[in-house]
Amino acid sequence: MLPCEPNSNLYFGIPKTMYRYRARVLLCVALLFHLSLLASWRMGFWNRFTFDATATHGRRGWDFYAVYQAGHNVLTGVSVYESDDDKIEVVVPRYTPYRYLPVMAYTLGVALNQVPPLWAFRLWVMITEFVLLGCAYVSWRLVRGHVCGAILASMWLCFTPYYLEIYLGQFSLVQAGFVFLMMLATLRPTLESLFDGAWVVSLLWKQNTALFWPIFVRLRRWRALGWAMLAVAATSIPYFVLYPSALSAFAGNFRFSPPSHQLGNLGVRQFLFSLLSATWPDLSSSTQRGIQVAWVAGIAIGGLWLTLRQRPLDVLLSLCFWTTTYFLVYHDVWEHHYVLLLPVFVFLYHRTGSWTVLAFYALVAIWTPYILIDPTGWAGYHAPMRWTPLEPRILDVVYHASKAVPTLVLWGYIVALMRRRAAVTAD
Repeated sequence: MLPCEPNSNLYFGIPKTMYRYRARVLLCVALLFHLSLLASWRMGFWNRFTFDATATHGRRGWDFYAVYQAGHNVLTGVSVYESDDDKIEVVVPRYTPYRYLPVMAYTLGVALNQVPPLWAFRLWVMITEFVLLGCAYVSWRLVRGHVCGAILASMWLCFTPYYLEIYLGQFSLVQAGFVFLMMLATLRPTLESLFDGAWVVSLLWKQNTALFWPIFVRLRRWRALGWAMLAVAATSIPYFVLYPSALSAFAGNFRFSPPSHQLGNLGVRQFLFSLLSATWPDLSSSTQRGIQVAWVAGIAIGGLWLTLRQRPLDVLLSLCFWTTTYFLVYHDVWEHHYVLLLPVFVFLYHRTGSWTVLAFYALVAIWTPYILIDPTGWAGYHAPMRWTPLEPRILDVVYHASKAVPTLVLWGYIVALMRRRAAVTAD
């Protein structure tokens, strides 16, 4: 019996009836904190706790407006990847360059253009909130009547990177929803079509779930792999043929550019760069790049070996593993991207009931120490600060470690669970 199954009479050795009152209190506290995130989306009192909200100086919707503007480019016959103000009709107050596959621009982007930009942004935040509450509700239903259900739901409600998700109008929470559906499908053998379908759609939404392909190879799900390749090709190749420059613009997301200082980047690779820069200040750029290449190659090869050699394959743990691996290998990891770890935390705790998982969750869910570094919000006025290492350098290392180190240790914890499962099965 799993630790979080509702039929268990004990929870950490104590009768579960003693925890029901505490579960209600926990849910109420979680809801109040979540409401504070929503209120701050309008009022901004949490802005100074994050780099992204400080650097944008209170101007919301940067990432959302990228998709809205790309949709308008479709309607006016311009490449969705064109971001030169002199070559497009700018209809949004601010935006970042469009980075996704073109399908999102000519579907979601065009649909959003049916209403004015500000109302479209508000609508998108409402949709994002609906997805989060839906995931929280389903998580609670997994173990309804047990305190674990309250904990699982509260994980969704209390995750501070979600604030930047709605502040920027990002799309990672919906991607986390697709991953959540895939993990949910692993609990029911009859939900294979949901497992495959959620993955295919997630690839069209954001391409980071392409890391799941070794799982499908290991499961011999050739049909799902075929549908995935066909969906990406059918929705992208005609557009790239129509706009040849669009392919190189999209491929730029995956170029192995030399690492550099970036205050907003909180991924493991940025932490590694910060650590090496502080430890060996004379390390050349080419050496740093070589170390990064070796790091990514080592993680990828190790992950492939672990997935393809595991007997039997634990699909849920493999999904957790590859979702977490994204934060170790991608070069640009922003704070809001960490919402992708929410389904990992939820299902790991559902599987193990371990305080260790809750500790990992707390370390990633809590605000970064940014407010201690920049209490006056100087990054909103002094742009060079965004690309300058913090001094003393140990401060730069500690800041970049705030999300990266717990995620790196979480990755190792998942590997240990996978190896332990294989060892138990072998015995």
